[in-house]
Amino acid sequence: MGKGRKKLPTALKEMQGTLEKSRVLENEMEVDLVLDLPDAPDLLSTIGAAEWYKVTTQLFNLKMLHHIDLPLILSYCNEMSLYIESEIELRKNGRIDNFKNSNGDLIRSQAKPLVKIKNDALANALKLAALFGISPVARANISVPVTNNNTLINNYFE
Repeated sequence: MGKGRKKLPTALKEMQGTLEKSRVLENEMEVDLVLDLPDAPDLLSTIGAAEWYKVTTQLFNLKMLHHIDLPLILSYCNEMSLYIESEIELRKNGRIDNFKNSNGDLIRSQAKPLVKIKNDALANALKLAALFGISPVARANISVPVTNNNTLINNYFE
């Protein structure tokens, strides 16, 4: 049997206009919002830093960027940069290693190790993306807040 519906944070219920006293979580964990958009960590490559600014800007504007989430966002950006950089390298140098004997005859072919690294990086990035609603599937599972003049989300689009 399932555990029932996943609990939503009170702030999200407020934004959606569905908050009722009976649905408020007792002792809900509250974490600090990021007040200023953070710079990309030095650990990230140029591609990772660009992804960092895309993600953090979106979450910051939606008031969903929290200090405690920054290491996970860093991990997501690092995995995406590894995926993109691996793909660039594979396009440049090919995806297959051919092994030949001393006569020059083909013995076997196999995918380059970078193919697995690229695929693993994408799989890890997709798992992390789901935590922040970055992927299309994750966004489809998030209820869209009611957009009337009384909701916080409405201010974002103005």
